[in-house]
Amino acid sequence: MPTDSLNDVASCSSSEMEKFLCNLLLDSTQPISERFRALFSLRNLKGPTPRTALIQATRDSSNLLAHEAAFALGQMQEQEAIPALTAVLNDISLHPIVRHEAAEALGAIGLDSNVSLLKHSLNSDPAQEVRETCELALQRILNLKHDDDTNHDLTAPGISPFKSVDPAAPATSCSSVNQLRELLLDEEKGMYERYAALFALRNDGGNEAVAAIIDSLGSKSALLKHE
Repeated sequence: MPTDSLNDVASCSSSEMEKFLCNLLLDSTQPISERFRALFSLRNLKGPTPRTALIQATRDSSNLLAHEAAFALGQMQEQEAIPALTAVLNDISLHPIVRHEAAEALGAIGLDSNVSLLKHSLNSDPAQEVRETCELALQRILNLKHDDDTNHDLTAPGISPFKSVDPAAPATSCSSVNQLRELLLDEEKGMYERYAALFALRNDGGNEAVAAIIDSLGSKSALLKHE
């Protein structure tokens, strides 16, 4: 197809666009910025062709791209990607940042069948960041299982106003930004609690909330700083 960049595909058919985006995503000779644009375009398209390309991208030589491909599969909640994500999580030869995102994606998909997979890595993965992510993912699945809330309004506490599938539901037990800040920065608290505070602060979006998130960049946890 005679196209040189994503800016040229507006007039293409949907199948041509999918093919172009998949090829662009998987072409390691292309600029990483263009490959990322293709990745997030495929995330929005969904379906078997984008899913297959994103699964392939989880094995890319760029750890950053592979990480984002796993992230996209989690955001799409692609159940068909579970075997591939499990294989990534269990492949210790892959960078921890990629394995971490595979674990987070399994948590985002949220099936009970993912629990045993995550528990295995929680107990065996050599990287702390991966183990912490498995802990988060397991807690998310547990919370989903016990969630009786049927309110699907975007203002509901557990639903992101950004329409993202978050690794932790925003904290609702704290009534102020200062309380959320204290929870976020408390190294003695569990990772899920701190993540819940982080996403509540993100949703607040005010100057004090932003300052609290900036302060968390001094955390001992590489995972928390990454998020």
